Amino acid sequence: MEADRGIDSSLLVKPPAIICWLFFCILAVMFEKTAIGLFLGFVFVLTLSSCLWARAALKDIDFELSIDRIGLFPGQAFTVTRAIRNRKALPLIWAEIREACGLDECAAPGAGVIAEREISRDENSEPIVVCERVYTSGVIRRHRTVRLKDPWEARRRGILEIASSTVRSGDGFGLCAVGKRFDLPETKRIVVFPRLADVSVSGILNEMWDTGYAGGGYLKERSVIKSIRDYQPGDSTKDVNMRLLARGQSMKTNIYETVTPDTVLFVLDAASFREDPPEMFEHALSVLAALIDGLTRQGVATALMAPQSEWFAETCTVPSAADPQRFEMLELLAAASLRDAPFSAFPPFPLDEPGRVYLVCADVSRMTVVPAPGLLPECKTAVLVADGTGAASGLRVRRLCDFENRN
Repeated sequence: MEADRGIDSSLLVKPPAIICWLFFCILAVMFEKTAIGLFLGFVFVLTLSSCLWARAALKDIDFELSIDRIGLFPGQAFTVTRAIRNRKALPLIWAEIREACGLDECAAPGAGVIAEREISRDENSEPIVVCERVYTSGVIRRHRTVRLKDPWEARRRGILEIASSTVRSGDGFGLCAVGKRFDLPETKRIVVFPRLADVSVSGILNEMWDTGYAGGGYLKERSVIKSIRDYQPGDSTKDVNMRLLARGQSMKTNIYETVTPDTVLFVLDAASFREDPPEMFEHALSVLAALIDGLTRQGVATALMAPQSEWFAETCTVPSAADPQRFEMLELLAAASLRDAPFSAFPPFPLDEPGRVYLVCADVSRMTVVPAPGLLPECKTAVLVADGTGAASGLRVRRLCDFENRN
């Protein structure tokens, strides 16, 4: 979809100026000033052709933008490709792509692409500095497509959307240029997840079974034998099928059905971090993202409850260990902000057998998520604080830093 056609031309090629060139050319011819008349006639033809060429430059032009990766972690690189397709018979002498941007975005191209320009609102107001991403292309011949590949880097946690781009072109002398804004059929969203901290999920897995860490958080259901195989060196003697051994048969090992631990629900209380430095909130999100990543990779069904943000409404994901749900939770953390509103109610969604619940906040004294008595089982609920200690209505309190690996 295209919109906002704007013409930026020199004073020499404004319609009144073109008429003046023709008028003075006719006067010079009438007064037999041949040299001056030829010069003014040349200027008239040049300015008129420049104006007409610029007005027709962006007709039958298509623009596309694609991104090879949309979900990344800080430091990872990706490529943004812009394509200009010239479907008309005339070539494009030059083309320029401009996109509004900010200097503090979560992902950005190289510094050489960013351009700054000043816009004055009126005589009394100070000029406003506008930043843009600018890409230029040479001649685009008829019925040809030019692709501009731009290397980008994910800088910090956040979400960036590209909804439109402005393509500019004009005559070869630069006297007249025209711009056309292309709204993308689908807004391109770049999601930069929180940086993953170095953590261990063994503490949470131990709490699930109230026992030592074994089998990656899974336990064998010894009442259900799934299959039997030949004994292999290293098999536990507890798994040997004693009945077959007593009958004089060869030694066999029982393969038991495995059962998964409780689901894990993390509740992010973003509003409790408002009084703390932003670095504390970012560190808490890094630890929380690493816990979610570690648990789901261990096969533990995990869910995240996040408040309303700039990008999403109040959300409680479905407990799952699958990759799509994992990245959905990481995307919610990428959108989290200190400006997020507290939950309208807790829980905002019905919780049937929530399993283990961990309330993530800055400090117990500033919790905005306070479950009603009896709503959550205290034996399966804990508060993970980024700073401070203390009791929280009888719930266990743990520090986020306790999960980090210490070298």
